[in-house]
Amino acid sequence: MRALLISALLLVSSIAASAQSPAPSPSPRSPHLYVQLVEKAKRGDGVNFIELRTAFADWQCGENTDAPNRQAMVDAFNAKDYAKAAELVEGVLDYEYIHRGLHLAAEDAYRHLGNTKKADEHKAVAEKLLEALLTSGDGKTAKTAYRVLSIREEYFIMNKLGYETRSQALVAEGDRMFDVLSGVDPNTKKEVSLYFDITSFFGGCERSRKKP
Repeated sequence: MRALLISALLLVSSIAASAQSPAPSPSPRSPHLYVQLVEKAKRGDGVNFIELRTAFADWQCGENTDAPNRQAMVDAFNAKDYAKAAELVEGVLDYEYIHRGLHLAAEDAYRHLGNTKKADEHKAVAEKLLEALLTSGDGKTAKTAYRVLSIREEYFIMNKLGYETRSQALVAEGDRMFDVLSGVDPNTKKEVSLYFDITSFFGGCERSRKKP
């Protein structure tokens, strides 16, 4: 009986010690690929801007991806308070680094402040983002569709190519969604149609969450 009692006490002590031991801390999560690529781009390291745009679309499916102080930034630009605008736009760009228009706005602010180095840096990023958009595909087929992040980019490309848009159609192929914009080339009078991959913002997050 004594031996059984001692064994029981040892078992209880073992369980109590296990309960009191702190649970192992979870391993720190690596920053999202988008965040890593933004940091590389800021350092001037080589970055594939098509990959950066694609990573941004996935990153937006997470939480807390809305840029802080965005309206304050807009207000500063409208008030021509370029010092405050330049300060705030840098914070917003952490969240919207793929926004070409913001880089052009930042360039303008820094030129007004006489900071040519920073202005040239943002101009260079804006040019790389434009190149990434225009070289993400050729739009001739679904497989070679332009990868866009908004409908605005679809019409930007059509205008950039000089096409007059006449119609827009939604097309599904497999698990991807496309807009097909049709129009006319005013130079040749020929009808043209371009494919734009809109999967990233047309229900893309819902599909991403369903993946195992």
